Amino acid sequence: MIEVNELSDYLEEYLEEKQEVKNLTKETIRKQTFNISKFIEYLENQGVEELNDKNIKRQLRHYRRHCLKERGNKRTTVKTYMMNILEFINSEDVQEDLQHEPIKMKDIIEVKSEDPETAKKRIEKISLSWPQSNFFLDTIDLRGNKRDYAICRTFIDSGMRLKELVLLNKTDIQVPLDEHGYYILPDDPNEFIDVYLRAETTKGELKDRTTFITYDTLRSINDMIRERTTKMRKNTNDVYRPIVQRKKAKEEETREELFTTQKGKRISKRGVQDIIKKYARECDFRIRDEGIECPVDYTHSVSVHILRHTALSHYAEILTVAEVQSIAGHSNSQTTDKYIHIDREQMKQKLKVNSRRFNT
Repeated sequence: MIEVNELSDYLEEYLEEKQEVKNLTKETIRKQTFNISKFIEYLENQGVEELNDKNIKRQLRHYRRHCLKERGNKRTTVKTYMMNILEFINSEDVQEDLQHEPIKMKDIIEVKSEDPETAKKRIEKISLSWPQSNFFLDTIDLRGNKRDYAICRTFIDSGMRLKELVLLNKTDIQVPLDEHGYYILPDDPNEFIDVYLRAETTKGELKDRTTFITYDTLRSINDMIRERTTKMRKNTNDVYRPIVQRKKAKEEETREELFTTQKGKRISKRGVQDIIKKYARECDFRIRDEGIECPVDYTHSVSVHILRHTALSHYAEILTVAEVQSIAGHSNSQTTDKYIHIDREQMKQKLKVNSRRFNT
């Protein structure tokens, strides 16, 4: 049994221990603290004085219902709350003092396993086709912002996560830099370039991995670097021309961060999210103004998560499950399998191209 007014002390010790073991970011700690504290606050407001092995599951169910009905949270959001709370409730000290068996999500809510084909259809709905993703990039290109274009191209090429993108350093792209801090473009324009994702930037911080970007994306990154080291200035003929800013050009020679703010600081996750939302709205304005028929509502559909899904779905058209899993950084191949959409006509074409191997 644990007195509810003592739960905050348990929470403080739990987070300290978790921070030492898993080396979580401050943002992750802040979110988990908030989610668990809200549950403790709910118990206090309901006049619950203690938690024990007889009432713990009931209180968890009541709190979940409260979040859905009273607070109006989405089911996916509430699931995140409950996962954080359950991890705390199942921690060694809390579990020992409550004297309960480990509680699983299915004890709180009936969790139905998703049919593989249903999962694939869901993935199709939350990713863009090649023409749709190209329309998104073209819309950014029309607005002329080199940095925003390079960021979105990198997402759609690589399939990396948001945290991984904002923490990219210039040296993580496996191409030499010249003395001015620009990438030396490969001779072959069809070459795919390795992007090294350091373990400390990946989900769970378990291992390094490598993904890819195209030659054109690398070139767009060089355009971004050129844009942040130059300034448009009118000459004697009243014509605007790019002029190199010496201080910024000098900073670029030794710059660590790849994507930055206008002030030269590493861009934030919120900054990237705002960029994607901004151009999603621009896409819808363009569709409306140009009278384009399009099934996608970009404003409500496109996000960082959708661009990652889009990249992985594109890779899945060409590569094996194991190869896509390596790029995505999935710990479970079943997660990756959702992206693999089997096209039987495409299979027959591949077999036809490789028919000699079967006939020898």
